Amino acid sequence: MAVRHRALSLLCLPLDLGLPLTLQRVSAEEAVMSATFEGKPWTASFTLAQTMRLGGKPMLNLSGTEQGSPTTTFNSMLELKDPNNLPGGYPLKTGSPAGSANFNILDSGATVGHVRFSGGEIVIDKYDAASKTISGHFSAFGKGESGKPEELVDGRFSGIPVTAQ
Repeated sequence: MAVRHRALSLLCLPLDLGLPLTLQRVSAEEAVMSATFEGKPWTASFTLAQTMRLGGKPMLNLSGTEQGSPTTTFNSMLELKDPNNLPGGYPLKTGSPAGSANFNILDSGATVGHVRFSGGEIVIDKYDAASKTISGHFSAFGKGESGKPEELVDGRFSGIPVTAQ
């Protein structure tokens, strides 16, 4: 039940942030996030890149959700090396909120799959200061709830607006 509630709250995150719907729409049209999951293409319908402080550390929540049946969400929390200089590689690991990532699959509002990634990397190749957007690439591997190995490959993102919490 807690996993289901957490996954649903991730889907509603842009609404919880109080962002105007017009801002969310612009973000969805200009920003791109895609990857291959279980050998199938995955493309986010909307994205989020938000900086915040967590436990006194600068963090970046980078996520994307593909709406449909099922609805799928890639979510990551990265500890920034320098909050004023975002580009760089961010290794993924388990056991800590910093450097963590997961992939949630929901169908008819119920969680039907959850992958906690134990390795991989998110690389921010570029931060465009004028438009305040990031671009980069990512890959991740881990295990689903059943213990089956899962992999997210060929991940790319571009033009994702970075906002502060």
